[in-house]
Amino acid sequence: MDQGVIDYIANVFDIPKLTQHVSVVQMPLPLSRLAEIPLDSGVNQCQGFCYNSKKDVFVLACINSENTKQIIYEISPTTFKVVAKYEYSHKKLLGHMNTLTYNPNNNRYYTTNAVVDGYIVTPIEADSMIVEAPIRLKEKVFNFAFDKDRNEYVSIVPLTNSHRTINYYDSNFNKIKTYKIDAEHTDLNNNGAYAGNGNTIFTTLTTFVFVDEEGGCEKY
Repeated sequence: MDQGVIDYIANVFDIPKLTQHVSVVQMPLPLSRLAEIPLDSGVNQCQGFCYNSKKDVFVLACINSENTKQIIYEISPTTFKVVAKYEYSHKKLLGHMNTLTYNPNNNRYYTTNAVVDGYIVTPIEADSMIVEAPIRLKEKVFNFAFDKDRNEYVSIVPLTNSHRTINYYDSNFNKIKTYKIDAEHTDLNNNGAYAGNGNTIFTTLTTFVFVDEEGGCEKY
């Protein structure tokens, strides 16, 4: 889930401030409804999720176990119905589609291959849905997010079981800075990527991890 999804929920549904328990905060259409979306045959894993503010759709990326088939679904945020879908067979370019983020400045999605080639980020033009040439980074890239407040990209890389490397890139994919944090976890599992105003949030299987713009880390 990227920053656009969070912004959409907060702005459109006017979620109250969390001064009460989360269980009593009601959304008109909870994100758990995503589980009701029927996946096409041949895909069995949901990997990336973001919000396209230009099209006003949620975007869900799904793959098969072999990373040889990818389907991107566009979903109405008010009805949770699939309004469009796009099928691909790009193992080298899209592969595992480990996270999906949207940059409204250039109208492109970005996803990481992660499995077949751990050093590439692949852009997809969001109107034509054409997969473009991948961007090769010097460092491995896994979970990926766009910070629209800073016009920067953030990469979260589990290079060891317990530590995560957080790399920050400018709009031209030049690395700006990097932090190494202790995620207090016992394997490489890493989920999600949220980036806003220099802050980054991701999860392990057991922990929410918050990293501020100076590399300070809190875990919940």
